[in-house]
Amino acid sequence: MNEKEKIDVVIPWVDGSDPVWQMKKNSYMSGASDSSDEMKSKNRFEDYGTLKYLFRSIELYMPWVNNVFLVTDRQFPDWLDLTKVIVVDHTEFIEGKLPTFNSNVIVTSIYKIPGLSEKFILLNDDYVLWNMNNPEDYFINDMPVDILAENSIVPFHDGFFHISQNGTAIVNKLFSKRFVMKKNLRKFFNLKYGLTQVRTLLSLPYGGFVGFYNPHFAIAYRKSDFLSFEKIGLIELRNTWANRFREATDINDWAVRYYRNIKGNFMPGKLRGLYTTVGDFKDPVKVSSKVKMLVINDDSVRDEATLHNLEKTLNDKFFKKSKYEI
Repeated sequence: MNEKEKIDVVIPWVDGSDPVWQMKKNSYMSGASDSSDEMKSKNRFEDYGTLKYLFRSIELYMPWVNNVFLVTDRQFPDWLDLTKVIVVDHTEFIEGKLPTFNSNVIVTSIYKIPGLSEKFILLNDDYVLWNMNNPEDYFINDMPVDILAENSIVPFHDGFFHISQNGTAIVNKLFSKRFVMKKNLRKFFNLKYGLTQVRTLLSLPYGGFVGFYNPHFAIAYRKSDFLSFEKIGLIELRNTWANRFREATDINDWAVRYYRNIKGNFMPGKLRGLYTTVGDFKDPVKVSSKVKMLVINDDSVRDEATLHNLEKTLNDKFFKKSKYEI
């Protein structure tokens, strides 16, 4: 595989049950602003056992992947084979305040990971690949595959509203919506988006972008996407990197997506995925054979029966130990 064809995977991970990590986090909590209280909630740092199954699914359904990077804060699971996975500590690539408990700092810094290939896929630890994923699901003609659709953002009092709005504001400052849409009409309206493009249609009367659709699935990036964004968003990046905990002023990697996509530097496409939460596993969850990625988002449900059902579902599908395990 030549350098141009290599596609890496990056997985940020934290073991919130680690007492050493907990002591470190608690020692810095007093320095966090009141506005970051929602961002400090416990479930943002909990691990409920999906990481092992993510690695098993990568071996089965992403056999073409080059390197797998696990991004951590001086942690790694005791079952992980360190000869098969590149464990990257925050100190190796993050320029902001360390230690950091701010996922926005981590994901906006990942392009600085030493040895990372130009093309990479960002995976959360609550994702599991469910069927074969092909390189073309993520890159076509060396361009990331993504969806460009407007989506009005409901202003709930949470960090996701602010993060998405902050990224959208950067785009609105730099681009004329009318001009960009005329120039890249086929990337705003594409049959591959399905009904999602109706959101864009409904947003046409507004003079600026009202927000963008953020699929809660794997995202394909190039290091050059981040370097391009850095030229226009360095102030916002540095402001985010200065926050040890998540703040309402932060941006995350979505801002890089928005800027890249508005410039037309992507190929239209949509990964077939199923979004679930831990609580959905109180009852059996049926996953279609067409689903390529399963997301199991943390909703703080922790009853024993539900967690048992979740583990059984994953273990029935991925019962064989992967090459990434000792």
